[in-house]
Amino acid sequence: MDEITIWSETKKGGKVVERFDPSTTIVDLNDRRIGSTDLSPLEEFPNLEVLTLSGNEIESVDLSVLEECPSLVELSLGGNEITAIDLTPLSACPELTYLGLSFNRLREIDLSPLSSCKKLRSLHLYENKLRDIDLSPLKKCRKLRTLTLTKNDFDSLDISALFRSPNLRTLDLDPDLKLTADKKFKTKTKVSRGLSPYLEHIDWT
Repeated sequence: MDEITIWSETKKGGKVVERFDPSTTIVDLNDRRIGSTDLSPLEEFPNLEVLTLSGNEIESVDLSVLEECPSLVELSLGGNEITAIDLTPLSACPELTYLGLSFNRLREIDLSPLSSCKKLRSLHLYENKLRDIDLSPLKKCRKLRTLTLTKNDFDSLDISALFRSPNLRTLDLDPDLKLTADKKFKTKTKVSRGLSPYLEHIDWT
């Protein structure tokens, strides 16, 4: 069977051409100086499990083709220049366990689609420009183990949803960040390892 080509361009207009066997489960476009890319050929990879686009110069990316990739396990988009992203297509990726969006320029993000990703274990959003974020969709992600949110522009953060994440082991937050949570969780006796260090810093509302 013929190889499938994914066409990308650098910011200076240079062509980046990568070819993959249609049976592949991993598409790695890491560190190619890509400024823009057409991901539509991914629909030709029915068994795609890993998509890596980290370490490039991408400002925007259309993930809609991932609705055709139900076996996707890992999506790495860290180390780009992304300012906004629509995660809606990920609601069709129930096997997703890893989402990396750190080292970008995101000012806002809607995590709602991740409520369908019940196997999600790692979500990385550190070093962006986020000013606010609603973590409530993550209460559906009961297998979540790692959440990193350091070096953003939050004034405060409501972490109520994380009391519904019993397996959270690593929670990275800036030490001076004001934390709030619903007071109904104040008397909860079983708290995850990741959340425990922050309990004394929470403003219960």
